[in-house]
Amino acid sequence: MITGKTKLYGLFAHPAQHSLSPMMHNLAFKYHGIDARYMAFDVAPEAVTAALSAIRTLDLGGVNLSMPLKERVLPQLDWVAENAQLIGAVNTIKNDHGFLRGYNTDGLGLLQALPQTSGLEGKQLLIFGAGGAAKAAAVEAALNGVRQITIVNRHTGPNSRGQQLVTTLQQVSGVAVELLALADLSRLKAAMATADIVVNATGLGMGAHLGESPVPDKSYFTAQMIAFEMIYAPAESKFLQQARQAGVQQSFNGLPMLIQQGAAAFEIWTSQAMPIELVKNKLYND
Repeated sequence: MITGKTKLYGLFAHPAQHSLSPMMHNLAFKYHGIDARYMAFDVAPEAVTAALSAIRTLDLGGVNLSMPLKERVLPQLDWVAENAQLIGAVNTIKNDHGFLRGYNTDGLGLLQALPQTSGLEGKQLLIFGAGGAAKAAAVEAALNGVRQITIVNRHTGPNSRGQQLVTTLQQVSGVAVELLALADLSRLKAAMATADIVVNATGLGMGAHLGESPVPDKSYFTAQMIAFEMIYAPAESKFLQQARQAGVQQSFNGLPMLIQQGAAAFEIWTSQAMPIELVKNKLYND
């Protein structure tokens, strides 16, 4: 029952209607008996300042953000967590009595979504892309003991996002970082041959790029690697199809990451743990 004390949380995205986040968080609120509701709000990039003001004015408990809002809100927040500063993006805001705190749980979501037997200590990670999702994954990996990170991006020039990400990673830790051009297929094949975890953090495979993959064909995959796709719609992208055809035993779409980053945001807001198994059952069975 919604009362005069019901606290409102939400997603700021453009578009927002497709999001699974309201189902996840409202299920978690109900599980814990928390008097709160979560809604999706379509917020265009040019309206982000007004939307942030609404958090304070309407006393929302907090919000999640999608791109490109994740980057645009940074200068307007009162406090930003260190990892979010390094990533240059915020996906979670907590309203602390009008004081807006920014966090990034994307990278943590990826780490938590990996098989518990895997871990990152001493592993070689290869990431396709250098945008916000790729930065989040790479920064968290660098902070959590990965041995080497290879960034594969379309552009690799001095002012490219790929080179900027390499610079950030070198500042974060002593991790070995390599930047490869997507078109350099011989180096790409060699890098994938030794990678323990390969992540597609590009938009290839969804929307206008449905049926596309950053990997030319299945021969680039090795059976022992973990293949991770940040896309969750479609459930099996071209990237994951290639991995499966190559005999990769551990391959995942972005749904586990979505759940885990949402769980981290829920805990930031409520200090309660999201009922992960309950949420998984709902998402995978609906």
